[in-house]
Amino acid sequence: MLAVSAHLTDRDRELTRLVGRHRVLTTDQLAALRFSNLTTARHRLSVLVRLGVLRRFRPHRETGSAPWHYLLGPVGAALLGQEDRDERKWAPQVRADRQLALERSQRLGHITGASWFFVSLARHAREHGGELAEWLNEAETVTSFNHSTGWADLHSRFPHPDGAGTWAQDGRQVRFLLEHDTGSENLPALTGKLDGYQALASALAWNDQVCPVVLFCFASPRREQTARRALAATREAPALRIATAAIDPRTTCPAGPVWLPLLTRTGIQVPLIDLDDAIPDPWLAYRQDQARKRREIAERERMYRDDQGGEDWGTAHG
Repeated sequence: MLAVSAHLTDRDRELTRLVGRHRVLTTDQLAALRFSNLTTARHRLSVLVRLGVLRRFRPHRETGSAPWHYLLGPVGAALLGQEDRDERKWAPQVRADRQLALERSQRLGHITGASWFFVSLARHAREHGGELAEWLNEAETVTSFNHSTGWADLHSRFPHPDGAGTWAQDGRQVRFLLEHDTGSENLPALTGKLDGYQALASALAWNDQVCPVVLFCFASPRREQTARRALAATREAPALRIATAAIDPRTTCPAGPVWLPLLTRTGIQVPLIDLDDAIPDPWLAYRQDQARKRREIAERERMYRDDQGGEDWGTAHG
């Protein structure tokens, strides 16, 4: 462990943690995140594989060859565990059965596709400005919901987005939840997800928080246009902040224009950073009303304590 650690740079450690957090990343993705050119990335990643920090595989394709996909290696798991002072935290990721299941998973393309969205934002920030201030994977997003809503375990109706992000630009920032669509789901299944997002928005509003924009990302303009109409026609749409995009993140930057729900014949398209301004919070009046009620309760409690010489009003009223 000490011998390997001595050969690692700060960038190596960043790469290791990125792979650990997001489970699997490709050569091109890691190159876009931390390298100036692909050749240097390939060389350094091969070194990390030889050291046992990472391991890699190539998914089978009927035609052509897939890029290398990188997973956490046993030495990498030990290094991250040492940094986090939790030796067991990363160990499950390097179990052979789990890694083999991921290699053969039908969701592998979906996972790497969702990662491409965030990787492209990070690459754009490095080359043109802006900042990907937050990139949460699916599990981290669920955990953040638990903290935000106060639920000990995620409510059964809550959604499971493919990730959450915060894009910062020109002194502003916008937080969004990503739904990455590969076209494998039919439209009723896609629009059916909005019920969970409405439950989430309601729970966040109860806690005086704004639900982030829900951004559906599609691989083709035709799929995006059809889905946008279907999403806008649902009964949940007015209670949510929805945007859609037709993006191949490897060639088009996700920070560019995205579509708002097709509530008019022509629709409206705005840059990612403008989503908060373009889509007002539909729960604002509710949040303000709840805040007013909490202030009134707090004031009555204060007055009761003053009258009773400090006795807790809430306890006295059950």
